[in-house]
Amino acid sequence: MKWSLARWLTDRTAAPKAATPAEQFAQRFNPLRETVYDADAMFSGSTMSEDLAALRPLAEGFGAESTELAELLWLQFVVYGKRQMDDEGLPLGLRALAIRTAPGKLGPSDRYEQHYAIGKSALRAEDYDSAIEHLRQAAQWADHEGATLSIDQKLGIREEIGYALHEAGRFAEALAQNQQLLADALAAFSSETDARLSGLINNLAQNAYELDDHAQAQRYLQQRLALGQALKDDGIVLDTLFQQGVLAHESGNGALAHTLFQQRVAIAQASGDEDLIEEAEATLAELAEREQPQ
Repeated sequence: MKWSLARWLTDRTAAPKAATPAEQFAQRFNPLRETVYDADAMFSGSTMSEDLAALRPLAEGFGAESTELAELLWLQFVVYGKRQMDDEGLPLGLRALAIRTAPGKLGPSDRYEQHYAIGKSALRAEDYDSAIEHLRQAAQWADHEGATLSIDQKLGIREEIGYALHEAGRFAEALAQNQQLLADALAAFSSETDARLSGLINNLAQNAYELDDHAQAQRYLQQRLALGQALKDDGIVLDTLFQQGVLAHESGNGALAHTLFQQRVAIAQASGDEDLIEEAEATLAELAEREQPQ
């Protein structure tokens, strides 16, 4: 074989091959993504949003349904969430999710995670209809055999659906949702005195109250009070007695309301916690003031 010095020098000094648009995008986007998802990384949210926005024209150049655009939009959504700017981020997340799910390439765990992230963002943005839709999707994918979630996580998603229904003013749906959830939680926990039931029972009382079914609300509050007493949890007991007292006051039973608020003071005093004592005495005084003839 004969070596050509001129050819060898030409090859050695040839200009490097220009990066493709995909390579250009990756070179700029990947470091930003790694920073955002690095739990230990510190960065300016506003600067990160600006850097990602600057990449938008390049991403859109790959097409409206491209992987690159979906990745950019999703990262913008994540950053806006970190900045507590869910109103701005939610539309971007929704569009990214629509692009990603169209080809059907996402597995059950990815679908659960992304619908759940959208649902939580919608809750924070007070877009309750979107929250309900995507939390329900998350719950469905969480039950898929390819997803690996604990029973607590699955029940937690369903509790958030109930919360979203309540906040949307869909109280009857929220009540039905939470009643089924309570039955399933009791079966899953195999105990009527599990502390994890406290919030759910309280939600049921709130659902019933908003439906003007004070008798049912009282039954749920009594159930929660019994739970708090069984657990010897002053926090649950004091909060439940407060709600029962307010309900009695609104129902015109001032004597019962006064008794319940006095019980709160006695429990707080027995605990020796000065903050609890001050709060319990203040609410008793407020009740007395509200019951004064106008």
